[in-house]
Amino acid sequence: MRIIFKLKDTLQVFRLGVTSNEKISSSKTVDIVQSYTFSKKQFELDAKGMKDFFSVADSNCLDCPFNEFGKCYTHKFNQYVGFKSMLKSIKKEYPTWDDLPTEIPTDSLVDMARDKYVRFGTYGEPSLHPFDVVSMMVSVAKSHTGYTHQWDKDDKWNQLFMASTHNLFDVNKAKNKGWRSFAVTEETIEGLVNCPASAESGKKTSCDSCNLCAGASKKAKDIYILKH
Repeated sequence: MRIIFKLKDTLQVFRLGVTSNEKISSSKTVDIVQSYTFSKKQFELDAKGMKDFFSVADSNCLDCPFNEFGKCYTHKFNQYVGFKSMLKSIKKEYPTWDDLPTEIPTDSLVDMARDKYVRFGTYGEPSLHPFDVVSMMVSVAKSHTGYTHQWDKDDKWNQLFMASTHNLFDVNKAKNKGWRSFAVTEETIEGLVNCPASAESGKKTSCDSCNLCAGASKKAKDIYILKH
């Protein structure tokens, strides 16, 4: 099941289905919800190269420090093939950007999230989703995760998403603004909890079962994971 709409210069996709990523979900039979944002340029791009595709993620990745091609963990061939396949399928139904729906199907999105694990921002910046819709989805979901690099610009997401940080300075800065952090680092940060689903922690659990990365509404320590 898939729900799509365009908002400004982004294509927003919410997909209900299974995932083969064992870090995200330990079950290959239980449906989860994953959200994606693609830029208008990515939707319209005919070129087949990975670099061409990821280098026009302007309106959907914003100023993420990993936006430059080759830096983000999504900049891999398998992910690229999956994204292109998804867009190809969407373009069969909506051939041009102008054909894409603009109405936000709030009720359908809430129904999709009900009693499910929701992974906001599987690709793209999740704070580009409508705030009210995300809030309603979270209120009915079994669990959720979300990470944003816009934490220093938009505080309203701090109860729902984790601040994407990369060093102790940013962790403390985010904390002072009311955020919990998920820090991607080169080394251990004292006082933070190592992501239980990470390779270095022995993959003790999966994201859909962990529930730690639910923003400041979750009374827990900040999390770190080694860069991968």
